[in-house]
Amino acid sequence: MRYRIVLIVFVVIAVINLNTEASKEIRPLLTQETIEIDGHLNEDAWVEAQVINDFTQQSPDEGEPTTERTEVRMVYDAENLYIGFECSDSEPEKVVANEMRRDGQLWQNDNVYVMLDTYGDKRQCFFFRTNALGALSDTAVTDGGENLNGSWDCIWKAAGRRHDKGWTVEIAIPFNQLRYKKKDSMVWGVNFGRNIARKNETTQWIQVPRSESWPGTYHPTYQGKVIGLEGIASPSYFDVKPYLLGGLARRLDNASWQSITERDAGLDMKYGVTSNLTLDLTLNTDFAQVEADQEEVNLTRFDLFFPERREFFLEGSGLFAFGAGIGDFGPPPLSVFYSRRIGIEGDKQVRLLGGGKLTGKVGPYSVGALNMTTDASSEAPLTNFSVLRMQRDILSDSTVGFIFTNRQSDVSNYHRNGGVDLFFRPHDQWRMRAMTVGSWSPDPDESDLAWYLSNDWRNDNFRVNASYLDIGPEFTNEMGFMQRRDIRSLMLDTDYEVQIRRYGVRDVGAMFTGNYLLDHDNRPIGWDMGIGGSALWDSDDGFNLDFRRFFDRVDEPFSISGVEIPAGDYEMNQVSLTAFTETSRPFALFGQVDYGDYFHGNRVSIDIDGQWRMTYQLAIETRYQRNWIKLPETDLFTTNVVGTRISYALNTRFFTKLYAQWNDSAERASANFLLNYIYRPGSDFYLVYDQRWGTSDGFKAHAWTVLSKFTYLFTL
Repeated sequence: MRYRIVLIVFVVIAVINLNTEASKEIRPLLTQETIEIDGHLNEDAWVEAQVINDFTQQSPDEGEPTTERTEVRMVYDAENLYIGFECSDSEPEKVVANEMRRDGQLWQNDNVYVMLDTYGDKRQCFFFRTNALGALSDTAVTDGGENLNGSWDCIWKAAGRRHDKGWTVEIAIPFNQLRYKKKDSMVWGVNFGRNIARKNETTQWIQVPRSESWPGTYHPTYQGKVIGLEGIASPSYFDVKPYLLGGLARRLDNASWQSITERDAGLDMKYGVTSNLTLDLTLNTDFAQVEADQEEVNLTRFDLFFPERREFFLEGSGLFAFGAGIGDFGPPPLSVFYSRRIGIEGDKQVRLLGGGKLTGKVGPYSVGALNMTTDASSEAPLTNFSVLRMQRDILSDSTVGFIFTNRQSDVSNYHRNGGVDLFFRPHDQWRMRAMTVGSWSPDPDESDLAWYLSNDWRNDNFRVNASYLDIGPEFTNEMGFMQRRDIRSLMLDTDYEVQIRRYGVRDVGAMFTGNYLLDHDNRPIGWDMGIGGSALWDSDDGFNLDFRRFFDRVDEPFSISGVEIPAGDYEMNQVSLTAFTETSRPFALFGQVDYGDYFHGNRVSIDIDGQWRMTYQLAIETRYQRNWIKLPETDLFTTNVVGTRISYALNTRFFTKLYAQWNDSAERASANFLLNYIYRPGSDFYLVYDQRWGTSDGFKAHAWTVLSKFTYLFTL
């Protein structure tokens, strides 16, 4: 009887989980005609192709037809999929188009996008966005839209053209850049969208509920069908991408300058094992062109979290996500695999000798395997890093999987983690996660368990998330990120939002958040409670006001900017005011002010971010953060972080960027200049200048580097 009840429960869940299939379909036109990507939909194939134009608003008037007509057509040949957008506009002179940078903030412009679920499983997809200038932005999406990898780069083309009735865009996506299960006639999932910046209007072909907001546009759950794809060339391929690097560097070492000649070479290879399985290999990998991390002042005793920016680790990175709070904003409390542990020790880079990565999907199984070896250095010995990740699709939109990681420098020196996880989505508005993972090494004091449960539910106005995280006192995670161990954390996060459309106000909201921490001796070590409210105007300007009360138990003293925080129990209060302006304007501003207790003292902080698009080619971004901290043991002291990024795009293939930063608490300043010319798709020339100063006694140069890097993509 008990087993029958369990079976009935699973049947009911499966029935609930059967989302109604969207009846909308588009059949791309197969053509032998050459499609020139120039923003003109003037080839005969575009005239003959099926037209879809029934777009629906997500915001501001959910469910209503779009206020400006949008037409989409799809054409394909053996090598490429082509998408054409015709965006009519009653006021074409007001179309916002001022972003040309690759992976720039295109959502702040008038833009269009296409989501392709090439497996048709509603779990992962490829997301492409462009504007009237033909700027490119692409994202790899996994976990049903829960994990977004905006740093993933695909080789594709887009061209835009403005005219007296609006604007048009042509897009070409090579099939060998996508992953799919090869069949004689394939069915993919698809959605199209358009954003009209001056109206703050977002529309889609398959409507995404307003309650999902902008993240919902990345969810492959909301999709129609691409049918009738036939005769596509096999995406099995072999790409070879060597690089040559040369330059000069000078570094201050023991009060004397040392000159260094930089010469290096390496190789990246990509092989399409099958249409849905890719092998990446790398030899002597270099990331000289990667922008420096944003400077931060750490006012806590825990490590800061920085995002991965290195190209090799980005493709398929969502598949390796495993832990607690993965996909949420801010640092996760536990991530079992954190790729920045490879090749970065402390704040110093370690040479990557080479390695490989296999990612893709085989039937219902998603597979990821990675192996890398780093050179011996003063920071660490020669070390090998391995990760094996697998997920299996269950029901219609859920997965179960496992992960295994190993960091090993010799036979008797290793750190390993292994665990299983479940993502269960019984309904579009309901998500549950469960995870357990263990750690072990030759040291028995480094073996323990961690586990996590979360439940997220939302409707049109209300969202609630509850979770429980338990990390054992001896749990270690040498290949991951963990803020602290020996905790039991119970968290509740709720918010309510309602659309009022009165007095120029569009939305108002309220939120409550609470978190309670115990250690494994059941001692309270922290708690946190907050309430707040928000308002958003029709103009998309808005503000948030939050009140927070929290408790922190400090077992050991620690230092902030040379000032010691004593051990003890601290109850603190804080109020925060955040205000922001609509981001599609030429000048946009974000500001936050915090006031409250800081352990046994008090703190006032301001954080101001400004963005000025002087032209569609030139943009200036500035950031200023300042803290005033007063503790009983010391006079008032301050911390400052200043950052400025100046970007110039000659066109969509030639970019320059100057990024300068100053962090007085770390007593350092830096300037980084990057020139990037994409002289052919997939092949780049970089010119990099990097200058660093120490600021403990005025600005004194510590090092500078000038490098050029040349890559060339061979497709065999």
